[in-house]
Amino acid sequence: MNRLEAVAGASLVALVAAGLGQKYNELSKLAGTPPPSKTVLSKTQLETRPERTVDSAIAAYLSNAEVAAEADKRVHLGSLLASLESPEFDGEEIDSLTAESLSKAIVAVFEKPGDGGAEDVELRRRAVGFLAGRVSGKTSRDFVLKAMEEGPAELRNEALKRVGSPLGVRGSAVYAKVRELGEKGLVPDSTYPSVLRRTGGAKAKDVLTALMTSTDNAKLIAGCAISLQDYRDPEMIGKILERLEAVGMIDTASKLPWISSPLLDEHLKSADKSSFRRGMMAMATRPALVKTGIAHVEKGLQSPDADTRRYAAVAVKKAVVAKIVDAKQGETLLAGRLQVETEPVLKAELTGGLERIHSLLEQKETGVQ
Repeated sequence: MNRLEAVAGASLVALVAAGLGQKYNELSKLAGTPPPSKTVLSKTQLETRPERTVDSAIAAYLSNAEVAAEADKRVHLGSLLASLESPEFDGEEIDSLTAESLSKAIVAVFEKPGDGGAEDVELRRRAVGFLAGRVSGKTSRDFVLKAMEEGPAELRNEALKRVGSPLGVRGSAVYAKVRELGEKGLVPDSTYPSVLRRTGGAKAKDVLTALMTSTDNAKLIAGCAISLQDYRDPEMIGKILERLEAVGMIDTASKLPWISSPLLDEHLKSADKSSFRRGMMAMATRPALVKTGIAHVEKGLQSPDADTRRYAAVAVKKAVVAKIVDAKQGETLLAGRLQVETEPVLKAELTGGLERIHSLLEQKETGVQ
């Protein structure tokens, strides 16, 4: 081999070695590159996948319902109701055109009677409840009204629990049917006041007041008392407490219905003597009301009426025991009243209340529970 050939051979070897070295570096970098994130595909899928909406879910059901065999229609409806009642779609408003189409499809499922078994009755109940609470429109309203009129009881009660919602079946015809059924005794006592309120709105206020004052039924009275407070009218608190006292429900915690603290507070600002006394009775029965009404309790302790003072004192003691009012504040209130109190029975009540508060303060100081 001459000198020229040797040089050429060496150059070729150098070029090959350089090429291999560059390729090795590229492969090394590639090998050191971290694997692609597992979320890339998911993100791409999320960006390209059509958004699933309540209307699209219904549209898919309506499309399948047209070609489904008669025996499968109830199964498909059950699956749709499960989807629309799920957290994904619960409470979502349905487009009016879609709602009417859906109502017609659901009603069509029940045009032919089922086997009358438990599953068939349960599906009908769910359908009635869903239409009553979520689907407005003529077809839905007529179907629900028919269920309310003809029953059976489980269908009627399901409709009564759901009608009157902002998204569902409502209106004057529904309110009239509720009142008609109520007068026939076909609405459960525990449901009647609330469904009157939902379906009647402002028109039901006088009806609820009349019902509360004309019955001795504790469930109806409690239901009316709660529903009437939905009108946010402080004047109604006076009427409610008056009726609760008349039937012996104001001084027993298990019988006293829910009372709105803000409404009671507002009512007591202008309450007359008797109404103010009833307010103190309610606070003595449910000391949680004292939290926003401590100023009224202080006023009650200074009342010229001995019963009002006594109820106020009881309310303070119970509120301290329940840790709603600070023990020191409660001690100051009762001790101040005791210094000027002349009624022997009330003095005994104040003394007993102070002793209970003192024991709580001693426990707090020593750390003994």
